Amino acid sequence: MVNGVPQGVFHLTRGIRQGDPISPYLFILCAETLTKLIGKAEAAGAIHGVPIARGLLRVSHLFFAVDSLLFCKANAFEWGRLFNLLRVYEEASRQRLNMDKTSIIFSKSTSRLTQHYILSIAGMRSFMTYEKYLGLPSIVGRNRNNSFKGILDAVRRKISGYKVKSLS
Repeated sequence: MVNGVPQGVFHLTRGIRQGDPISPYLFILCAETLTKLIGKAEAAGAIHGVPIARGLLRVSHLFFAVDSLLFCKANAFEWGRLFNLLRVYEEASRQRLNMDKTSIIFSKSTSRLTQHYILSIAGMRSFMTYEKYLGLPSIVGRNRNNSFKGILDAVRRKISGYKVKSLS
């Protein structure tokens, strides 16, 4: 409709561009759909999230901006179910996983054989402990001082160039 008058059929030549004001709203709608898909699979017992708070609560996914963290048990059956959910989501939303930026993190208790098997069927890489997310270490061990030492050193280098008296 243009000015209340029906117009002829038109075909889109481009999708929504980055920076389009409606883009964040569409992303939220898509993320909510993925949340529902994961929630239904978890309710049906097809996948299991990570237990927290002494097992009283399970987390199956976390979304931050355009990044997603998905959790399941480290076995081929659950990975296959989760991967099928992602394929359904991709087909419906026309969004695609960026396999170059996608990796799998295994718990320490997961055997090497299981890790290699899941990585081979997933076609993904294993997460490296030195990788960073938004400039921060992705995995922080017991020694937090070593994990954040590089960031503290960088801040100290920046501050050393300023006059101390101008800092409040």
